[in-house]
Amino acid sequence: MMLFIQAINFAVWDSIVDGSLVPPRNRKYLTNEDNKLVQLNAKAMHILFCALAPEEYSSVSSCSNAMDIWDKLEVTRERTSQVKKSKIGIITLNYENFKMKPGDNKTMFDQFTLIINELKNLGKFYPNEDIVIKMLVSLPTS
Repeated sequence: MMLFIQAINFAVWDSIVDGSLVPPRNRKYLTNEDNKLVQLNAKAMHILFCALAPEEYSSVSSCSNAMDIWDKLEVTRERTSQVKKSKIGIITLNYENFKMKPGDNKTMFDQFTLIINELKNLGKFYPNEDIVIKMLVSLPTS
């Protein structure tokens, strides 16, 4: 989702990460810069709300700014550091124990790609040469 939001408008992503201005009760005291920040926050909230399933929306609909929504989504989607480390450990174990089954090239490649992409999404990367070596080692001997 981060890349999607950045592609729409990088300043919107910044407003999510940095936490933009929450509008004061009296709008007549807003400066032009304040208005821009408020608008970025509103755009970010709109993008986030549109991307959510109804059950996720209901859990964040009371948030007053995009940063709060994002933080709550991280927790509800279990992206906390402890859970993330645990997921990386499990997926890394799947990567290290991956073996190709005879005659299963397409499915094997899809499964391996899924493992690599899950690790990448969690911030763990393997150099391309390591992946190629792993694929070659997994090939069955005839």
